[in-house]
Amino acid sequence: MASHPPKRKPAAPNFSAAAARKRQKTFDARSLAVQVADAALSASGELDVAAYVEAREYEIRSLESGIQRSKNALTSRAFQKVPRSLRRRTASHNVKRVPKRLRARARREMIEDNTPTVSSRTRKPTEQMRIRLETARRLQNLNAKTKAKRAAVKAQRDKEARKSLEESGSHAYEIAPRVPKIKKNKLSRPNPPEARFKKRQQCKTWLPTHMFHAKRAHMATSKDPLWRFAVPLSPTEKSYRPTHRARGSRGAVAWDMSYLATVQLEGSVGAIEGVLRAVGVEGEKAWGVKGRKWRAGTRGLRTLVYEWEGEKRPIAPVTLVWCAEVKGEDVEMVDADESGKQKKGKKGWRKVFVRVHPSAFLQLWDALLGVSKKQNPPVMVEDLRFEIGSIEITGPGATEALLASFKPVSVDGKDFAADSPEATWTSLLGVTNPASLPQDAVLGFSVSDPRLDFPPKTLKPSSSEEEMQRLAILLSSWSPDNTQTAPALFDRRARLAAARQLPSQKAINRRRTEAGPGVRPPAKDTDPKIPVMVLASRPTHSKSSSAPGTWTVLLPWKCVLPFWYSLMYYPLSSGGNPRFGGLKEQQQLSFESGEPWFPGDFPGTRAGWEWGLRERSEAKREWERRPKGRRTEFESIDLRNGQKGEIGRGWACDWERLVQGAAPEASKTTDKEQPSETESKPDDTTNPQDNDANATLPPLSIYQLSTSEATRALTDPSTTTTINASALATVKLTLLNRGTPSPRARIYRLPTTDRELRQDWLTLSSKQPYDGLRNELQKKQSRSTANLGPEDVQQQLAATLITPSAGDDVRQKHLPVPTEEDLIGFVTTGNYNLAEGKGTGIGSVLLSKVQKGKASGKNMCIIRSAGETVARVGFWELV
Repeated sequence: MASHPPKRKPAAPNFSAAAARKRQKTFDARSLAVQVADAALSASGELDVAAYVEAREYEIRSLESGIQRSKNALTSRAFQKVPRSLRRRTASHNVKRVPKRLRARARREMIEDNTPTVSSRTRKPTEQMRIRLETARRLQNLNAKTKAKRAAVKAQRDKEARKSLEESGSHAYEIAPRVPKIKKNKLSRPNPPEARFKKRQQCKTWLPTHMFHAKRAHMATSKDPLWRFAVPLSPTEKSYRPTHRARGSRGAVAWDMSYLATVQLEGSVGAIEGVLRAVGVEGEKAWGVKGRKWRAGTRGLRTLVYEWEGEKRPIAPVTLVWCAEVKGEDVEMVDADESGKQKKGKKGWRKVFVRVHPSAFLQLWDALLGVSKKQNPPVMVEDLRFEIGSIEITGPGATEALLASFKPVSVDGKDFAADSPEATWTSLLGVTNPASLPQDAVLGFSVSDPRLDFPPKTLKPSSSEEEMQRLAILLSSWSPDNTQTAPALFDRRARLAAARQLPSQKAINRRRTEAGPGVRPPAKDTDPKIPVMVLASRPTHSKSSSAPGTWTVLLPWKCVLPFWYSLMYYPLSSGGNPRFGGLKEQQQLSFESGEPWFPGDFPGTRAGWEWGLRERSEAKREWERRPKGRRTEFESIDLRNGQKGEIGRGWACDWERLVQGAAPEASKTTDKEQPSETESKPDDTTNPQDNDANATLPPLSIYQLSTSEATRALTDPSTTTTINASALATVKLTLLNRGTPSPRARIYRLPTTDRELRQDWLTLSSKQPYDGLRNELQKKQSRSTANLGPEDVQQQLAATLITPSAGDDVRQKHLPVPTEEDLIGFVTTGNYNLAEGKGTGIGSVLLSKVQKGKASGKNMCIIRSAGETVARVGFWELV
C-alpha cells in the first residue's frame, strides 16, 4: 500500500540564496589557512629549522591577510554609518552623499564591489530622455526669443511715454500701494497661491512652511485634509522617543502652528468685557484681582468658551491676549483718512486677540459675531487667520534657539532701555525651561530679518554664579509688567509693512555677497521691522514643578518661513539641531504632560465629537480590512460576568451606549443590519467648515464640563440635581501595577451590586496585597514543622517546591469584569507614558454615574481594553 504524501509542504529554508552567498563570503573571509609543520621533521626526528620557520611565516601572513579580509567583508557599509536622519536611498551609489570623513571608505568599497558610479552629468541619455532634452532646449530658445520681443516692445512703450511726459511738462511718480480695507465682521480668504501650485490648493491651504514639511513629513492628504489645511502629521523618520528626549532632556521640538485661527476684537473696554462674559469668560483669573495683569496686556489667559445662547454648550479652549494699554507718549494708530472726531472717539478703545483651534473656529466666530452686534457701541470682529502665523517650540534648547533667530531691533534706532521688553528678551539666554517665567507672560517687540544672519551662530549660556543670580532676580521681578507698550503686532499697518518690505532671497544673497564671507550685511533703512509677540506657557495640570514649558511666537503670516529655517538650522549648544513635530507629536507631548489634547480628548464638544467620528470610521475600516481569522470578534467575547459580547461598538468610544444604556434585543438586530447615521456618512464630518448649519452635534445633549465645574459637582452635594445626566468630565488615568490603557478602552467604577467582587478588587488595589497572605502561610508552615523530624521536613519542603502556592493562585487569577451598569466612560488617549515610566491615559467619564458610586474607592476605576477580557485597576483624577 502506497504511503500517503505529507499533508503539509516541507518548510522552506529560512534564508535566501543571496543571504547564503553573503554568509559564505563572510565565512571565507574569516577562515585562516594553516600549513602542517610535519614537513619540518625528518625521519630521524631532526628539526629542519628553515622549513619550520617558513610554515610559521605562512601562518602569520595568513593571519594578517585574514584580518584584512575580515575587515573588508564587514556587514556594515560606509553609508550605513550615517545617522538615520541623514540617510538617503541613493547614498550607496554616490560618494558625495555621505559625510567627508566617510567618502574615502565609501569610494574604496565601491571600487572593490565594482559599483557603478556614473553621475547624472556624464550619463548617456536614453532615447526618451534625449527627446525630452531636445524639446526642452527648443522651448527654451523660443521662450528667449519671445522674452526679447516683449522686452523690446516694453522699452519702446516706455520711451514713447517718457517723451510724451516731457512734451506735456508733467512727471511720472510711483504710487504707493493702497492699504486694503479692513474686513469688518467678515471671513477672510487665504492669499491667492502661485499659479503653478494653484491646482494643489483647491480644497486646502498650505502653511507657510509647507515646502519644508512636504519633503520631511507625512502630510494630510488632499482627499482628506484636516480643517482645510495641509497639516504635517508626523516626521517620516521614527521620532517617538527622540521627541520625548528633545523635550525633556536635550534639544528642542518646534511646530508651525499657523493653522490656529486668530480673531481680533476691537471696541470699548466695557463692550469687549460684555462679549467675553457672554461666551463664558468668568472668574477671578479674568475679572478679579488675579486678572489685573491679563487686562493690562502683560499676561495671557487660557480658558474654555461656551455658546452664548441656547444650551450654552462648550466650544473650545482659547487663549486671550489684550493689547497693552497705550502710554501717554504713544500715538493712536488709525487710518489716514479718518477725521479728528473719529480719532478722539477711538482713544479709549482696546484690542484683544482670541486664539482658537481651527476645528472650532466657525462655531466661535458665530458666537462672537452674534454677541458683538448686541453691544453698545458694537464690537468689531476681525478674522486674522491668514495675517498672523505662529510657531511653538519647547525643550531645554528652545530659548537659545529663539534668541538666536529673533533679534530685537529698535524702531527709532536708539538703544534699548534697561527694563524694556527687548532688553529682558535678550537677557533670557540662561533659561532652559519657559515654565520658570511668570505664567503666561507676554513680550511684544520688533525683530530684524533672520536671513541677514543666516546661518545662525551658537549662543553659549554662561554658567557663572553671578549670571544665575542675575537671571533669578530678573525672573522674580519681571520688569516688563511695567514697561510693556502696545505691541506692534496689533497694528495692521505694521503687519502689512513687514510683509511688503520683506526682501526676496535673491536680494538677501546679493547683500551677503557684497558684505563678504562671515560678515553681516550692514543694516538699511528699508529693512523690515517685523512685529512679534512671545508667550511663555506651562502645563496647568502637571504636579511636577519642573514640567517643561512652551514658547509661542505670533508674527505676520508671510514672515514665518524665514524664522522657521533659522530655527531648524540653529546649532544647539548641547549638540544637534531643533527637531520639528507634527500633529502626532503634539498629541504625544500633551499626553506625557497629563494635559487633554483638543479636540481628541473633548468628546463633549462639537469639534471633539467630529474628531471622534473620524477616528471611529478609520478604526472600523482598519478592522474590516483584516481577515476574519485575524481580527477580534467583538460579538463573541466572554467578559466572565454573565455577559457575552463587547459593550457597544468595539472600534469606537460608544458614548451613545454609555448614556442610553443597553438597547432592547429587538433593536440590536436592526443596529447590526443598519449602520447609524453618524457612521454611514463619515466623510461629511471631515470638514466642518463646509456647512456649519448642518454640523454634527454630540447627540443626547452630551457636553463637556470644565475642571472647576466637575470638581464643584463632585464635592458639593447640592449640585447633584443641577448637573445634566449627559455631562462628561475629562480625567487622567493611572494604572496601579502593570498594564497600559489603549484608546477606546472601557472605564468601570468598582462593582456596586456584587459586594464580594468589590472587596476582591479593593484587595487587589492595595499596594501589598499578598504580604498578609505570605506571612500567614509562613506561620502555618512553622507550626506544622515544629513537631516533625528532619526527613519529614525535607519531604514537605520538596512538596511545596512542586506545588503552586496560594499566593501564586491569587496572582494568576484575573478577577471578573464589572457589569455594564458600572461602565462610566472611555479612554480617548492611552499609551505607555515615557515621562512617568508607566501606562497612563486621558479619558472622559459620565459624571452622573460617578456621583452614584459609593464613597469608598470613589476615585478608583477598572480599565479594560476593547476586545479583551483582562482588566486592570487604576485611579482617575480630574484634569
